[in-house]
Amino acid sequence: MNRRFLVILLLCLVAVTGLYAANEEVRKTLPHLTEAEYKALEAGEMVYGRTIDGGRISQYFVQGTEAAKRAVSAEQAESGFSIGAVSYIPYSAALKAKQPVDRQLAIFNAIRAISTQEGLTYISWRAGNKEKVLIERSSYMEDSKNLNNLLPDPVATVFPYSEESFVYQRDSSFGGNRYLHTYTNTDEEIFVEISNISNLKVLGLFTAVKSGQLSINMGTYQLQDGLLLVALTSVRDRKPEVSVLGLTVDLPSAFRRRIVALQNWFIDQLATIV
Repeated sequence: MNRRFLVILLLCLVAVTGLYAANEEVRKTLPHLTEAEYKALEAGEMVYGRTIDGGRISQYFVQGTEAAKRAVSAEQAESGFSIGAVSYIPYSAALKAKQPVDRQLAIFNAIRAISTQEGLTYISWRAGNKEKVLIERSSYMEDSKNLNNLLPDPVATVFPYSEESFVYQRDSSFGGNRYLHTYTNTDEEIFVEISNISNLKVLGLFTAVKSGQLSINMGTYQLQDGLLLVALTSVRDRKPEVSVLGLTVDLPSAFRRRIVALQNWFIDQLATIV
């Protein structure tokens, strides 16, 4: 058995051992998923559920986190609907090399780089299940109303445990809207709640979701070898379907596609961290 073969074999064993350890960590941290869901996470896929018709979503969130508390509350809501999702993202070499506190700051700044969402695409049902630009404009606002002074992405030098920002986004589904981003963080978790402070309208005319009805939550949780990326979207006091001029909009499906698009955007953001 030559030396080169032994080196390759050793590297393969190290990789397999690392993958096994990561998989075990995910199973320990999220103990209530199905075997199919664990395998999907290992394959780099997103797994999700929704509360419609008595479905559960709290199993996709780490117990004791802010995200888990919100998921339990969403399950108990008597009206509206929620979608919960989780993905597992192994650390890049750059992220792996960082200390947890420095890694948390880098991840926080990556999440807040919302201007990089401009041009983000998704699979549009109305376009025949083809790729279409979702977000056309994305920028921070000086306050909740002033659109004349849009701001660049902020860059934190110290990791904050709470933060609040106003954001303007124009997308191809609901037009231009204003949002409030509220962060609740810990040393392991970053959690941002995104609430609409303007009505979301279909075709720019008909209100699909009133101001304050929508809560899009995104979060990360640091594990030893990778990151859990979670999403929780809740719409209060609203039926899952909206019909406008003969056009039926399935809101859960629309928001799930948004979650997938945002997940792909965030993975790309993580890849830029050095």
